[in-house]
Amino acid sequence: MNLATTVRTVWIKQRNAVPPSAKRALRTADGLAALVAFAVIAAHAHAIYFPSADASAPQGRAQSGLKSDSVGSGGFTLTGRDALAAAYVGIPDHYRSDVHIKRPDGTDLTMKNLHWEGEPFHFPLYAGVRYVSWRGNVGGMIDFLHDKAVSRVGKGAHGRRLKGPLTVPETLEMEGTLKGMPAPKSAKITDVVERLEFSHGHNMLLPTFLMRLGKLAPQLSLYGGLGAGVALPHVEIWPAGEGEAAKTNEYQLAGPAGQFVVGLEWQGAYGSLFLEYKFTLASLATSMTGGKTPSWCNCDIVSDFGRHIWNWWNGVTPAYGSLSTTLSGHQIVGGIGYRPGSIVRTKTP
Repeated sequence: MNLATTVRTVWIKQRNAVPPSAKRALRTADGLAALVAFAVIAAHAHAIYFPSADASAPQGRAQSGLKSDSVGSGGFTLTGRDALAAAYVGIPDHYRSDVHIKRPDGTDLTMKNLHWEGEPFHFPLYAGVRYVSWRGNVGGMIDFLHDKAVSRVGKGAHGRRLKGPLTVPETLEMEGTLKGMPAPKSAKITDVVERLEFSHGHNMLLPTFLMRLGKLAPQLSLYGGLGAGVALPHVEIWPAGEGEAAKTNEYQLAGPAGQFVVGLEWQGAYGSLFLEYKFTLASLATSMTGGKTPSWCNCDIVSDFGRHIWNWWNGVTPAYGSLSTTLSGHQIVGGIGYRPGSIVRTKTP
């Protein structure tokens, strides 16, 4: 067993040993931290753009940030609108969540406290792309995040072989009914589903408001932001023992999503490097449509969305029921960006 596997095994054991009450407290703390961070960002914005009157202050000082962003003596100055196209990779850590399944066969079941694996370094990788536009210290970002969330059914994403304790399907507390009968108090997840994952992505499209919070060095800036958008997961739900016809493999518009971000950006003349913390939250309401054999590359995005939105618009009931859950978690990401050539750069003396 190598060092990485040992560290991972210890981490999983320690995290699973945390009682549910403590995990709920941590979720509450996350929410409070996000609210505090938002208050700090809002106060900082108010101080910059609505400063108190000061006759001794230089005229236009409050607006100077809207025109240029000086990096420092001997460096360069970004003028006008500062835009950045970027890509990033990262490591997620998802919270456990309850999963509710409702089906026409008499199933109205909640699987409690289900564990989600992120598998960031296995294909498809955890990655994201974004476009950021700044005007002074205020910015807007379109952020597309490709995360993964894979339940513990004894295999990795797309049936990948595993080793060690992860080959054992997770045993979960159950509540409700399963195929018209009272559900057992606990059972293996594979008694309900052969596969449950969002692995061609737990995708999120997140327009995000950003603020620069100050400079730690001439070219190093601290920033933060809040975003809200939609979850666009690739839904893979295979009911246990029901064959190919019952398998759902498709992209869906699943519900609202949001994120809180705080990060460090090193600005160069033609691009940036950044290191960022994210907290994301997505409420997923997915359809178990069945009857869909995935293409070899799972690249039939347009037809999947078109069919899903058409069915939703026309009130078509999913043939095999619905599944809902809330996915939340922490991510640490790092990336690199490029400033388009249209940005004016001037050397400072």
